[in-house]
Amino acid sequence: MRSRAQIKQDAKRKLNAYWTVPVFATLLVIFLSALITGLLRDNLLGSSLETIVSTIANVFLTTLFLNIAKNDNFDKVQFSWMNVSGLKLLKCLVYSLLMSLGITVIQYVASSLGVLMAAVVSIFVAVLEIYLSFSILAILDTDAPIFNAIKISVNLIEGNFFNTILFGLSFVGWFILGALPFGLGLLWVFPYFSISYANYYLELKNHSKIL
Repeated sequence: MRSRAQIKQDAKRKLNAYWTVPVFATLLVIFLSALITGLLRDNLLGSSLETIVSTIANVFLTTLFLNIAKNDNFDKVQFSWMNVSGLKLLKCLVYSLLMSLGITVIQYVASSLGVLMAAVVSIFVAVLEIYLSFSILAILDTDAPIFNAIKISVNLIEGNFFNTILFGLSFVGWFILGALPFGLGLLWVFPYFSISYANYYLELKNHSKIL
């Protein structure tokens, strides 16, 4: 299995080879999210619509990043690489809405039980999100049903929990640097991180004895 540095270096090469599509796609999603937030904020229905639109946009973006991570032959990246089937999109949307609702309910119940319980639940939620962080990638990659995708994610993180945390933390410096020039650097840093994480998912999947 490749090291963290090798996985990131491979992602960087793939991103730099054809950076325009992922950078402009990221800019488009950020602009769309900001526009929706500005138009629909302070409204329950608007907030729900914002979540749905943002989730759909991010599914298309994640599909692009996953396809770039798989681009071992360095074929020219096209915007068509964002295409995703209606069924996969629906499964990702349902998964995201269920996760959002479940975490909101858990946090609401915990907050009513006191500060200590809220802190414990926050840690639990953070751990849960790490274990489920490959679920969307698994749906897009394998077209697995939602609960199978969750199982895939948990199985891949199992035994790699702290390595996954360290993998994410290794990008902190990049995000800080990207945010300095009016945040413009994030248009490159975010695709770099996302392609790297998709690369990491593929690496774990290819070396898993469970899947």
